[in-house]
Amino acid sequence: MAYGGRVTKTSPPAPVDESRLRPAGRATRTAIVDAARSLFAERGFEAASVRAIAAEAGVDPAMVIRHFGSKEALFLRAIDTSIGIGAVLDGPLESLGRRLVSYFIESGPISRRGTYLALAQAAHHPQVRDEMVRITAEAYIAPLAPRLEGEHRELRVALLVAQVGGLLSMLYQQEDPSLTSAGTTAIVELYGDAMQQLLTP
Repeated sequence: MAYGGRVTKTSPPAPVDESRLRPAGRATRTAIVDAARSLFAERGFEAASVRAIAAEAGVDPAMVIRHFGSKEALFLRAIDTSIGIGAVLDGPLESLGRRLVSYFIESGPISRRGTYLALAQAAHHPQVRDEMVRITAEAYIAPLAPRLEGEHRELRVALLVAQVGGLLSMLYQQEDPSLTSAGTTAIVELYGDAMQQLLTP
């Protein structure tokens, strides 16, 4: 408390430096990350509380904050914010539209759904939002834009990411029956070909 009775705000303690941890500390950290990864994907960002993560990891909730500083920082450590997209983008450009759609709705849909929903729930936190902007720039625009021909290459890739987000929102957040009741083959073909127009118009 400051002079005169005024309360001064203090910054939260800095998270533990991982490089200085002993084996037991590293094991604790790993257990926390594993528990967080599971609960974030299963329950979403909001419902997976620090207390629940700590219980799953078998540690005190204060230990979670001690290691990571905040729930948002732990989330970014536990969740693959790129959703493993790198390998998908490496293939032929001419078939990338359909390949992207297939990846998100056919290949491991349960894990993709959980990860996407957790990211969508957490996106209003500045730390998470900044990370998603970074992923768009580094995981999508940087590798794809140089491979495109014509104008507005970076913008076209950003719009491609927006189209992916729109599809996932309709499928996994809104659960729109016009999409959820449709066959995956039709969605891959129709939406994939629409997205392809941004890549190879």
